[in-house]
Amino acid sequence: MSEVVNTGGIRPGSIYRISLENFVTYKQVELYPGPSLNMIIGPNGTGKSTFVCAIILGLCGKTSVIGRAKKISEYIRSGCQQSTIEIELYQQPGQQNDVIVTRNFNLKDISTWLIDHKIVREKDVQRVIASLNIQVDNLCQLLPQDRVQDFSKMDSMQLLRSTLSAVGGQKSVSQLDELIQCRSEQRNSSTKLQSNMHNLEEQKRLNERLKVQIDAMKQRQEIEQQIEVCEKKKLWLEYQELRDKVMEYNNDKNQAAKVVRTHRNKMEPMERVIQEAKTGISRLEQQKLSANREIHALKDKVKETIDSVRQQEYAIKDAESVYQEKLERYRNRERELGEAKAVRDKLLTDQKRLVEKVGDENRVKMELDELHISITKTNSAIDKLKKQKMDMQYDLENNVIPQIRLYQNKIRSLEDVGEKRLEALRNYSEDAYKAVQWLRENRTMFQHPVYEPMMLEINFTDAKYARYLESTVPARDLVAFTFESSQDMNLFLRNVRQQKGLKRVNAICSQGGNVNLPQGNIQQLSYLGFYTYLLDTITAPDAILRYLCKQYNIHKIPIGNQHTYNNSGKVPKNITYFFTENHRFVVRVSAYSGAVSSSTIEIRPARLLANTVDTDQLDAFNEQLSKFEQTAQLRKSKLQVIGNQLATLESNLNQLNTSRKGINEGVVKVRTISAQIRVQNKKIQDIESEPVFNIENERGKCRRKQKEHAMKQTKMHKELYEFMKNLQTKILKGEMWKVKLEFSRNAIVQQESELREMKNELHRAQTTLENIDALLSRARSNAKEKLIEAKRSCNNKLPQDPDFPYKVDFDKLPTDVNRLQEYCYELQTRIDCMDKGDEQIIKDYEERERMITKLQAEVSNNSNLNRQLENRMQSIRSQWLPPLELLLNQIDRRFGDMFAKLDCAGEIKLDKAGAEDDYDKYGISILVKFRSGEQLQQLTRHAQSGGERALSTAIYLMALQALTTVPFRCVDEINQGMDPINERKMFQLLVKVTTESDNSQYFLLTPKLLTKLEYNPKIMVHTIMNGKNIMNYKKWNNNNFLEKARLYRE
Repeated sequence: MSEVVNTGGIRPGSIYRISLENFVTYKQVELYPGPSLNMIIGPNGTGKSTFVCAIILGLCGKTSVIGRAKKISEYIRSGCQQSTIEIELYQQPGQQNDVIVTRNFNLKDISTWLIDHKIVREKDVQRVIASLNIQVDNLCQLLPQDRVQDFSKMDSMQLLRSTLSAVGGQKSVSQLDELIQCRSEQRNSSTKLQSNMHNLEEQKRLNERLKVQIDAMKQRQEIEQQIEVCEKKKLWLEYQELRDKVMEYNNDKNQAAKVVRTHRNKMEPMERVIQEAKTGISRLEQQKLSANREIHALKDKVKETIDSVRQQEYAIKDAESVYQEKLERYRNRERELGEAKAVRDKLLTDQKRLVEKVGDENRVKMELDELHISITKTNSAIDKLKKQKMDMQYDLENNVIPQIRLYQNKIRSLEDVGEKRLEALRNYSEDAYKAVQWLRENRTMFQHPVYEPMMLEINFTDAKYARYLESTVPARDLVAFTFESSQDMNLFLRNVRQQKGLKRVNAICSQGGNVNLPQGNIQQLSYLGFYTYLLDTITAPDAILRYLCKQYNIHKIPIGNQHTYNNSGKVPKNITYFFTENHRFVVRVSAYSGAVSSSTIEIRPARLLANTVDTDQLDAFNEQLSKFEQTAQLRKSKLQVIGNQLATLESNLNQLNTSRKGINEGVVKVRTISAQIRVQNKKIQDIESEPVFNIENERGKCRRKQKEHAMKQTKMHKELYEFMKNLQTKILKGEMWKVKLEFSRNAIVQQESELREMKNELHRAQTTLENIDALLSRARSNAKEKLIEAKRSCNNKLPQDPDFPYKVDFDKLPTDVNRLQEYCYELQTRIDCMDKGDEQIIKDYEERERMITKLQAEVSNNSNLNRQLENRMQSIRSQWLPPLELLLNQIDRRFGDMFAKLDCAGEIKLDKAGAEDDYDKYGISILVKFRSGEQLQQLTRHAQSGGERALSTAIYLMALQALTTVPFRCVDEINQGMDPINERKMFQLLVKVTTESDNSQYFLLTPKLLTKLEYNPKIMVHTIMNGKNIMNYKKWNNNNFLEKARLYRE
């Protein structure tokens, strides 16, 4: 809190101190104005008007009030980041100055407000300033240098409002606003009242015309209601008829059911007889079936017996055959013995020869053991090599080759970007696409390098950078062909444009060679989030890079991140084009005014350059592919070596197996011959040991066997006879059952025919019953539906109910359906003879009646509102207008007196441009006359010169000085354009008005003063001494300066 106390005589809200830091031209300055007239003088450009700007901005004023820069950040001293305005205001007499308003603001136009060094909201500051009646936006209180001309531009209404704000108090302004609002509401209410009254009369007239039609339509509605009642009774009569029909169908159903029962009683005895006959037939069929089964069983036994007889016959023949064979073999015994010995001797000779060839058993066993060991070792080596081969093949097929395919696919995918871009080019420009195809076929026509459209030649270190380049370079250049020779370019354009007719083809010419352009160090900008230049993100032929750098300065365009976006205001001024993560910033400086403007655009995703080849990644993939291909080749070489080793081992194994097979075959042959020798020895032994053959005994044995089989055959013949006899008996019985079954079946045919006839009659009776039942169900359903419909039409009431709503109407109507229908026809005929009318007419009539009622209420309300508003305006007018007229008379008297002292004339009057109640047209007219012989004229920017307007403005403001309620006033360079005489007179008036009584604080800013002006002790002169080499104001010693000045005079 300030220690300065308002000791009295100083109006609350007057300025005690103004302190500025880094504001416009001042690095640091303080101003202590006096309580009366303060004259701030100094050359142009030294900072006089800066204090007016500080007062306006420091007391919640807008930049538009000053009329200079639009942003508050433009008032910050060049090279600084923020500025401070501190204004200390006087409080009520006897109180300390606790109103120290401080405003800090930075380059981002962000302001911080403090009262008594405590942070507050701007609304709190505005509330304090309003309580002190400070109006920085009122030209009658503060008139900045750039707004002096605006004073004369104000119309009479604006001047009245500004004058009231300055000297009449806020209450007077509020009363004016209330009068204007009441008058506006009265106008609206009167207009609405006239409109409603006119509308009310019109609606009444229209409804009178419709009343005749409405009466006719109401009569028609009554007849329609009678018809509706007839229809309701008709429903009840129809229900009665349906109920009678239900009873009739119910009787028919009972008769039909009786007929069905009669037919069923007739059928039952016949069905029992036929059922008994069918039971007998079933029994006969079972007996027949049993006989057939016995016959088949006997036939099987006969067949088996015959087969047994034949078996005994075969046994007799076999016994004879065995006897004959033995007899024949006995006769050939000597011959077989000789042959067996001869065969044995031959086999012995072959065995001896084979053993000599193969070797004895021990030697063969040793050879086989040695071969077995060699084969085992060879198999073990082969298995080991095969395992190595399988492992290597598995690694090759499951690890190496899949990786090769993977990287081949990745490389193919990256290389397919060119095709995707080519397709994108085709979608954008068919002519450019065809030109690319032509160039690829005719590239040999050109002497120097030719490059396809830039979008096909440019690649990025990361795909995310594509959108930055596409946001910088227009599409017309991205689809342009690049030539290093202008002759080649002209040749190309002639061919594709003239001969091929491809009009939409662009081409540019750019030199080749290394691109060496000056480029800043990105590390120096890293503190703002910049991490690379646009040039460093792309790879392309040198000619294309050179063109892009020359035309679009991509080597000077930095790319940043979100941190860059958040600190975009801190980017150095020399960087006028840069990117953040998702935005593009462009800064422009006007060549005329030097004003700086910037635009921010959100970056869209890349379209033409969306597909890009990552060359680093492509090189990495090719390197990995090469490594895996080398690995695969190494595996294949090792597999070849293992294959050769396996072939050698398998060849050795085959030889060993062949040797072992030969030895085994020899052993097998020896064993086979040995076995054959044993067989021959056994045969010889059997022949030699065979007993002596007795022909008579063998013949006796044969005859005994034959006799035995003959006896068995005789017994089987007897059994066969019995079987045949039983079979004949069973066949006869079966035929008997068959005849009986046929007879029984023929016996029930007539009875079944009679039963079928009875069933048909029963079916017909049942059908009749079902039809009657269906009719009954349908009739019941119809009756039920009709009853529901009739009840619904009568509010669910029955005619016999005591509260039936149509009882009286029903009694008046006919009870016969036909007569009732005729009565309905008669009513309908009457309706047909009447005008149908329009239901909309009734709706319109009723709606209009409601509108008439509403309009009557509104007319009454509007009339009452008009009276209330009129009374309110008269009350406010009686409080507002007399003080206003008195105030304007005082201003007019002072204004006229001051002009008279200047040998001129001036008048102030209240201007009522419209009617007496048109308060929004009330204003103040300033009438002036500067030369004799002229009439008083309205002060405008067209009627008077600039000096005359300035003098009139100054005198009007001085006329307000003694009447003002504001704590201070300020006028900036009001004397510009005045001649010396008027300026001197104006100054004398200003001194007299501001110092002769305790008026409000006054600030007059001027670059010059006339000589020999009169001053008094209440005037405080502030001389602005500002410059590069001026010492700090705190080091200035006024006493030393005055002492030196006196010594200089002496």
